[in-house]
Amino acid sequence: MNSKPLTYDSSKTVIQYMDPNLRFLLSSRIPSIRTVEKAVPLKINKIRFEEHLICVDKIAYEYGVYQVDCKLKIPHKGNLSSRLNLKSTCDVDEFGIRDYITRAGGMLPGNNGLREENLFGEYDLEIIPTNEGRIQKLKKRIELEKERYNQVMDYRPKENLTNDNYYIFDFIGIRHDVPQLYKKELELLNTEKRMNNIRPKFEIQLTKQQTNSEPCVIERVKYEGDLHKAGDSIMEFMFAKRPLIQVNKLTLFSSCLTQLPSDMKMRIRNLKLLSDVSSMVRLIKPFIDESSFPCEKLKIDLNRVQELDQEFFKQFKKLIIDGPIDLTFPFIQHIPNQIVHFQSDSNIYESPDFIDFIRNWVDINKSIGTCFTFYCYQDDSDLIQILNRVKDQIEGAIAGDKSVVIPMKNSTVLEISYQSSRGEDSIIKMAVMPIK
Repeated sequence: MNSKPLTYDSSKTVIQYMDPNLRFLLSSRIPSIRTVEKAVPLKINKIRFEEHLICVDKIAYEYGVYQVDCKLKIPHKGNLSSRLNLKSTCDVDEFGIRDYITRAGGMLPGNNGLREENLFGEYDLEIIPTNEGRIQKLKKRIELEKERYNQVMDYRPKENLTNDNYYIFDFIGIRHDVPQLYKKELELLNTEKRMNNIRPKFEIQLTKQQTNSEPCVIERVKYEGDLHKAGDSIMEFMFAKRPLIQVNKLTLFSSCLTQLPSDMKMRIRNLKLLSDVSSMVRLIKPFIDESSFPCEKLKIDLNRVQELDQEFFKQFKKLIIDGPIDLTFPFIQHIPNQIVHFQSDSNIYESPDFIDFIRNWVDINKSIGTCFTFYCYQDDSDLIQILNRVKDQIEGAIAGDKSVVIPMKNSTVLEISYQSSRGEDSIIKMAVMPIK
């Protein structure tokens, strides 16, 4: 039987048709094929970058800090989020204490001149210029939280919560799990471990999980105080020193993303940004190859006013915006994309801003093919009232079948219409078209 190994060119052909995750696996286990594997273009349907997680198609790779000398011999994850303010941490110190103040951005009580949440998830308006003063306020706040904990323990119903005599809504502001929440989080602020010089043993574990399956540990590395170094190594292994990576859909969702390899280049079709959009654009823009443009679709979560890169946005044929809508936002007023869908209902149709928004389109003479759609939950009677308001308040508007038509310059019209189906969502549509 002929058992000659594959030639270099034959190996490239075989690897070209492999699943990307199988390629990562073989490359990690067989060093001799790494050069040829890296030389073959990588094609991926979906990539998602989250906090300490990389998802390639249906497989997620997650890395974290684990204490491995627990009493029950079951590793315990160290870099968790605080249940008080939902801020997460990347690292722990040598005693296993999570830093919710500096590393996680959870400010000490007291204002530093910026609108930021403090350690307890609140906006503190008292300006305290020094850390010493803010630490004093923190100590007082901890005593207050301990009192709250004791109060909740005293007043928490001891009977079954389904008992009519202890209906849960009678305990306004007191959740069943709050006592344990305060107890666990306040324990993180004490110095008992430091006082006793207890140094737990930690390691970084890389887990692999396929859809609907249990995660399994595939790598263990000694933890030396910086989780991001492990993330950088994983990124380098997967994506560095490759020809152009072809990606159908790229999603970024994190306030703490691992460093992308400097030589990484992707040709993408669809992009999804689910956190601080401005920062995510600045981060990912250098890694998108020019041959990607124009891309098919960009989806963003626009949850606050921010400066957005219009030159980058107009490289996408369709823009989807999730989050609350404010038609007075400068970006909303000057969106460069022709096809836009607003995915969240914000009752904008009841506001004068909606009429002003329509007038602005007429004044600047939006080009043919511009089409904005707005998700809404109103029924037919409400939608008819919305169109009647447009007809009555916009000069020259003409009523049609489930629509209002407004003449514009250059033989074009702006048609505002609605589509609704029983049991389904409704859509309000603004479209610029030639006069029929």
